[in-house]
Amino acid sequence: MATDAAAKAMFKFFDDNNDEGLSFEELKEGMQSVGSKFTDSEVRAFFDKYDKDKNGIIDFNEFLALCIDINTSDSEKAVATLFKAVDKDGNRSLTHQELRDGIAAYTGKPIDDKEVSALIKQLDIDGDGEVSYEEFTNNLLVKMSVAVKSAK
Repeated sequence: MATDAAAKAMFKFFDDNNDEGLSFEELKEGMQSVGSKFTDSEVRAFFDKYDKDKNGIIDFNEFLALCIDINTSDSEKAVATLFKAVDKDGNRSLTHQELRDGIAAYTGKPIDDKEVSALIKQLDIDGDGEVSYEEFTNNLLVKMSVAVKSAK
């Protein structure tokens, strides 16, 4: 389960105007800034699912519920399945090329080297230039991306 501290950090990352609420645009732009390539309708379906009071803003409590939901066993399995599909050589570590090809296949849209490098920088905790299974499966952004994709 996501810790409150991790969820709060992610919330602050997305909350561009620091108004303690995430608009649809802030959620979409935050996800795009780390390489997620979803259509507006995919992000809208995800946003609407968690905007429980339907006020057009995801507050921290709604965001915390989102974080808890995306850390379910089904979500964990989906993230593990995604990793396995992207890890072409089966070494439990994703290279730049594997991430680039995998994201393009997952989203149906191309991703450039700069975007892949930014994603690796976000996910690569040990600094080895690749993304390990643990780094990938424990990352809140990856789980959120899987949840957005399945919310369609």
